[in-house]
Amino acid sequence: MATVMNRSRSALAALLAAAACSGIASPHADACGGFFCQVVPIDQAAEQIIFRQTGNQVTAVVLIQYQGDATEFSWVVPVPGVPELSVGSDLVFQPLELATRPQFILETRGALCPGSLLDEFVRGGLASGAPDFSNEDDGVQVLERLAVGPFAIEIVTSDDAQALATWLTDNDYDLTDRGRELIAPYVDEGMNFVAVRLQQDQGVGDIQPLIMRYVSEKPTIPIRLTAVAAMPDMGVVVWLLGPSRAVPLNYLHVVPNYTLLNWYAGTLNAYASYQGLITAAMNEVGGQGFATDYAGRDLDVLAQLPSVQTFTQEMTALAGIADDAGFVAALAGNFVFPQDKTIEILRRELPLPEGNDEFVYQVPELLSGVFTPEQLSAARSDIVTELNDTVIAPLEETLAVLDGGHYLTRMYTTLSAEEMTLDPTFFFNPDLGEQQRDRNALLDVNCNTWSLTLGKGTGRDGERVINGVGPPPAFIVPAIGQENIWQTATMSTSGAPQVVTQKNYAIARVSTRADGSFRICGAGLIPFLLMSSAVLLCARGRRPSPGHGDT
Repeated sequence: MATVMNRSRSALAALLAAAACSGIASPHADACGGFFCQVVPIDQAAEQIIFRQTGNQVTAVVLIQYQGDATEFSWVVPVPGVPELSVGSDLVFQPLELATRPQFILETRGALCPGSLLDEFVRGGLASGAPDFSNEDDGVQVLERLAVGPFAIEIVTSDDAQALATWLTDNDYDLTDRGRELIAPYVDEGMNFVAVRLQQDQGVGDIQPLIMRYVSEKPTIPIRLTAVAAMPDMGVVVWLLGPSRAVPLNYLHVVPNYTLLNWYAGTLNAYASYQGLITAAMNEVGGQGFATDYAGRDLDVLAQLPSVQTFTQEMTALAGIADDAGFVAALAGNFVFPQDKTIEILRRELPLPEGNDEFVYQVPELLSGVFTPEQLSAARSDIVTELNDTVIAPLEETLAVLDGGHYLTRMYTTLSAEEMTLDPTFFFNPDLGEQQRDRNALLDVNCNTWSLTLGKGTGRDGERVINGVGPPPAFIVPAIGQENIWQTATMSTSGAPQVVTQKNYAIARVSTRADGSFRICGAGLIPFLLMSSAVLLCARGRRPSPGHGDT
């Protein structure tokens, strides 16, 4: 990309880069949200889990992402014991992700030589069910059958992996040969299995996170089973609430080489660059590591999450509409309640006669022409009940998991199927300090020279990492030939990290040419064009490495 351009062209470049990265960074994609789907496995592109540890009880809130036919949705997860199950709210995950996402702050000091064109640019509901414990005469025991929100759930156990695989297949959980192999270790460990599908009258818009409470000394992600349907470099974001900072016990803790981060193209591009940097760093350590995005108590996360009051107030406003047709139309055009959920409720409680478009729901006069006053009145009562049961109550329960002033840790990694050979286990270490959410760096510009110094949050506060000649980068990080990790360490439940590797990189020397290309000292010219910036920002390719890295 040329280093000299006008304001509008520079803005276009930033938008192009962000758009190109959006496919990588997107939190939503076709997924089972779990492990098996009927007919064919649907690739799982991301996993987001909230864990809360209270004594020997773990509460896990698992976001289930799925696109497809409701009749083909199914989800299986191994758990210790017989968990208590309820539904959570997917309204929490996106604001929680944004509230705890690392922020990359570049302070620029100094100025370019006067008259430089680049200088002008720069200025410019818990359910209960009676235990069954009945033998099915097929080697599989159904411990519980229950309805939880939109889900029909069976908790099953077996000491025979082949029998369990057959049961899952016979009950229309599509199970490949690879899936049969992946189930066996969990059976050998004495785990039970929560098998989930949608109830017959429920649609995809009704899918909600599942809350599981069970007895366990440590939170664990059953990632081995996820390998059956995982996308390459699948992102895993885990939030852990407990008495102190959480750490991975059987995965490396990895601190990436922040010299390679794209500090130069704004906040959105910096975070997309971070995701690519983490992927490359995890590949260098063999794929089994976690980076700490945030650890501390200083963020008021609850203040940034949706409040129950917002929805109860909207319910009060809707209740004030006397006309039943007007109530339905107001709900159909409502932007407070999630539209995918409201349309599923309307389809269920007020099904339209064949030949009518769903636009009817938004017009009181059309509703009154299709339905009788008695039908509208009866449907209204049921709609109100469903809104309370499927939106307000699950939100209350999910917010309760996050409440209580617990220490919050967010960790992030990416894994491909072949790397999912070990279930990551976490616990809490009271001897470790906080990891601030903000990452800082200083760009010092002095006429025709510049330098980059890493700051707080990077683990290398005050370390100068690049010396440059010419104008500083505008959108793209110079390729300086360093590895993507800075430090790797093993963690435990007490004490300091045990450093495995820590890199001591020399200060990189970079020369920026007037034609808009970088010359890395000792290397050839590397041209960079406007359209290539988005590719280079996002495409940190997977490259195998025999080494391990650290915090």
